[in-house]
Amino acid sequence: MLENKDVIAHPSRGRFFPVTMAETIKMLQDLKFVRPPYQKRLDIIFRNSDRISAHGRIVAALHPPYEMVIYSVPEDIDRHRAKAILDMAMRELAEFGENEKPYDTRRMSLSYRAYHSLESSLILTKRVRKGTQTKYRGDGKFSNAFKPKGIKTDELIIRSVSLI
Repeated sequence: MLENKDVIAHPSRGRFFPVTMAETIKMLQDLKFVRPPYQKRLDIIFRNSDRISAHGRIVAALHPPYEMVIYSVPEDIDRHRAKAILDMAMRELAEFGENEKPYDTRRMSLSYRAYHSLESSLILTKRVRKGTQTKYRGDGKFSNAFKPKGIKTDELIIRSVSLI
């Protein structure tokens, strides 16, 4: 078994993480997330993001079957409410991570994301990023042979769950 590559960020000023690392590991075990090949569990990444998309504020992202990303929350949101929102997001994301097979491709990246919208609902999306590979010709720089020429991102709303 290989070691996990967890990344634990410190929360930015005016932000906090609703759960600890130990609570996240317990949630992953309780919800039976599919583990990646050659590892005991998903990699856990705590990340700061203050951007608000068209769907709302991002809560968590699942890159099956490799990693779970948990985003920080502004301090103006109650800690218990933020933890309840993240718990519901993890339960919903667990359904999508059940049947995913590992993929090894540079051309496509798949993720499931949970957003908390202003209308107090949880929006689940499927995000697919596709990259167009360049053709390597012998006279070009070799490191450029593996860089994508263009990236296209599609995000599709799968489900919307009311939090009220």
